[in-house]
Amino acid sequence: MQRLNIMTIEKVLNNEASKAEAREVVRWFGTPEGQIWLSARMDADEMSIRLGEEEEHLDHLIQSEKIYKQITRKLKLQKVRRFLSAAAVIIPFILLAGLFAELNSRVNLFAQTEYNDVYVPKGERLKVMFQDGSSIYLNSESHIRYPKQFGLSERRVELEGEAWFEVAKEKKRPFVVDLKAFNIRVLGTSFDVKAYPEEENITVSLETGLVELASATFLPVSLNPGDKAVYNRSSKSYRISHPADIKQSSVWRNKTIVFTDSPLSEVITTLSRTFDVTFVIDNKAVLDYNYTLQTYNTDLSLILQELEKITPVRFQKNGKMINVQMKK
Repeated sequence: MQRLNIMTIEKVLNNEASKAEAREVVRWFGTPEGQIWLSARMDADEMSIRLGEEEEHLDHLIQSEKIYKQITRKLKLQKVRRFLSAAAVIIPFILLAGLFAELNSRVNLFAQTEYNDVYVPKGERLKVMFQDGSSIYLNSESHIRYPKQFGLSERRVELEGEAWFEVAKEKKRPFVVDLKAFNIRVLGTSFDVKAYPEEENITVSLETGLVELASATFLPVSLNPGDKAVYNRSSKSYRISHPADIKQSSVWRNKTIVFTDSPLSEVITTLSRTFDVTFVIDNKAVLDYNYTLQTYNTDLSLILQELEKITPVRFQKNGKMINVQMKK
């Protein structure tokens, strides 16, 4: 957040600012730079109070009718600076204290940040609602870490795995998804992220709104609705495409499984997460086959039967263990 104009800050401290200006200043006071400035200002005003005159600056005296009229008269004469060297800070602080209390209840300005960790095991999915109105769907074997109260300047979460985000719009407090390899900066939008730590690629599929990808390894890049970005962890590079139907990336939320020319390694990884099973490959030759399939079945046995119709690969199910071999 950029430093505010000193005239705007003084207007707030002198009770001459609008509500919008007061909110803006209070937000800035919550930043490290704002807190340093505020501390220095308070020290300076404290030093300006002469010994033996402390009572002249107590709250109940400042709010008296006599001093109120005196301040008003001096404001009109534009000779207020010396008279209010300390009172200029104390008067609005009665108002600001209330604003800080309200903000602190929502964004936890001064307390040590506490975090929630949510892990979704194999075979399950979970929806999480945030205090700002945003929501996410977590796919199987995914982990998200987020503060119990979002910060003043941003709403930051950390993700490993796959999630679909629906972010509430707040222009002055962007939503940031930390993927370690890069960050996704959002204002208000819906998108799917697939970032399992064991997989080489990270994909970001934007359905609505606008997001920005930012990293130390590449210049910030914006995605438009319908764009799909694929980032490679090894090369630290990305490519952007525009699929015919971007919503295919998030159909897993509706228990739909889609494979588009997907190698068997990707197929069994997806099925393993979705149904909490383990695949054992008897012959690596089966990995040479790719699959294109869209199914609404929630019965793994039926899905395996559909896969067997596509290639000469056989899936033999035994409880939670599935042997993968070539058909004889």
